[in-house]
Amino acid sequence: MQSLTKLARCVVVSLVAIVPADVVDAATPCAPLATTIGQSVPATAAPGSPKPAVVASLNLAGEARILGEVVAWTHQRHIDVLLLQEVGPPSGDGAAFVAALSEQLGFQSAYAPADIIGGAGSQGLAIVSRYPLDDIRVYPLEHHHLRFRSRCRIALTARVMTETGPIQVVNVHLDTRINSNDRLAQLAPVLEDLVGVRVPQIVGGDFNTMNVGWLQTMWPFPGFQRQSKAVQTLLGAGGFHTPFVDGPATLTFLGVPFKLDWLYLKQLKAIDCSVDDVRYSDHRGIWARVAPEGGSIAASRQGSRPSCQ
Repeated sequence: MQSLTKLARCVVVSLVAIVPADVVDAATPCAPLATTIGQSVPATAAPGSPKPAVVASLNLAGEARILGEVVAWTHQRHIDVLLLQEVGPPSGDGAAFVAALSEQLGFQSAYAPADIIGGAGSQGLAIVSRYPLDDIRVYPLEHHHLRFRSRCRIALTARVMTETGPIQVVNVHLDTRINSNDRLAQLAPVLEDLVGVRVPQIVGGDFNTMNVGWLQTMWPFPGFQRQSKAVQTLLGAGGFHTPFVDGPATLTFLGVPFKLDWLYLKQLKAIDCSVDDVRYSDHRGIWARVAPEGGSIAASRQGSRPSCQ
């Protein structure tokens, strides 16, 4: 009965999404758009031992009102690096939002638009960092024609020069109504490029890992696929692990919990982590305090992988 209830709710989600006639997709391929780089005064290490970096991810849901909430969350959790998705309100532009956020935090930033919205603005991904960003790149990901509400998908990568050394970070926002094989294929170009990277790495963002099988990108069958496990297996084969396996859902819709948002670590250990409510977003924010594996930071907890609550 519970499975049937969830199935009914998911079918309702699909039907609700079909209603607007103006969101039917054209078959136009995604064109690359210019990346905006925001400079700030690079952070300097405080005297004493280098501190571990706090890396966070949040889907902003295209909300203009969320700026102050992200600033408050960053201060509350002492976040050093933000991976942001759906940056850019419908009546504005993602680049302007990131510029305002970076100015308030005093952080450096990189913004990569994925879609043009409202005819002039854009929505995309951002990396906003207390520490200098280097080697900023954008990867186009496989485009899926989802019959309605298709989006251009990209990955945004940068090397963050933290106090404990450089960390290669990758920010992704994968498609919604696709099955496991397509989801793994969307990740493939980024993971292939990381093979030769010799520094610690983080792949994070909104993976949209609903444990659902999709028929023709429209009709959901809950439990027919374990998409979270499929992604975990793929990344695990590349040496990544995540402290969020046993953590709570990051989005609840029509009473159904989904775990969509992740941080995957390689050559890093999570010293602490959590899943937080952030007002105005339909997602919850996730963050982890990370340090190099085998390093001296938090030696008493070395080898432990906390479960994020």
